[in-house]
Amino acid sequence: MTGTAIALVLLSAALHAAWNFLNKGSADRWAFFVAQGVLTCLCYAPLVVWDWPRAGIDRLGWVWIAASAVTHAAYAVFLLKSYDAGDLSVAYPLSRTAPVLVAVWDIATARGQLTIGGVAGAVLAGIGAVTLQLPALRARGGREVLREKVTRYALMTAVFIAVFTVFDKQGVAHVPPFVYLYLLSVGEFSLIWVGLGRSAVGRAVHELRVNTRPVLFTGLVGPFSYLLILWVLATAPASYVLGLRQTSIVFGVILGRIFLGEGETRYRLAGAAIITMGSLLIVAAG
Repeated sequence: MTGTAIALVLLSAALHAAWNFLNKGSADRWAFFVAQGVLTCLCYAPLVVWDWPRAGIDRLGWVWIAASAVTHAAYAVFLLKSYDAGDLSVAYPLSRTAPVLVAVWDIATARGQLTIGGVAGAVLAGIGAVTLQLPALRARGGREVLREKVTRYALMTAVFIAVFTVFDKQGVAHVPPFVYLYLLSVGEFSLIWVGLGRSAVGRAVHELRVNTRPVLFTGLVGPFSYLLILWVLATAPASYVLGLRQTSIVFGVILGRIFLGEGETRYRLAGAAIITMGSLLIVAAG
């Protein structure tokens, strides 16, 4: 990975952590997600119209857009459920264990592009995420921890992150990254909107009124954080990109401790440090 690619991924990590922190701290997380999604679609529509002539989306491009929209929506559902069930500094890190899954995919399909160090770094990032759960593992055992909703939902989130990362790696080869992101976002937010039913409009309007600035921030900046990832995915292996983005966990743990009063900071920061080490190993190897 080049220095520019590394800088873009780190910026994306910081913005992503801020988005998750603001959503976790909102009054109605589901309405917050819908409200910022509507704002995103409205604000970025003129840019998409301007960029559309050069998009040249082929049939396979539409397939990847549709597949990614569905998996992004599933990711959002399980992420929001995990935030309803537990702390940001537990749910967020566990949901970021996807590098291990993507590394396995790259090993199977991209022979020669991965090094031993890159794979080891991705695995280390996953181990670091698990480290954050050590107090719970010691107190209740692995079986009980896995039965907890926050754990199950966060790990399902990781699965969908891995899946849509692979999809998006293919998608940006057929569609310009910005147009691709916009179209999959429209699909994702539409699916969540439909899932909320008739209450979606009223809840979203109320959330916008009580959390105007956070909704505006995430609506404008949230998509940009993932656009950075799509740009980098066009030139770098998916496991390297996703592994380096795990540094967002450090930001998430710190925000959860300072602003949400979450505990067990020692273990959670230790886990975040291990994830950072894994991410650095990925960069050094890639």
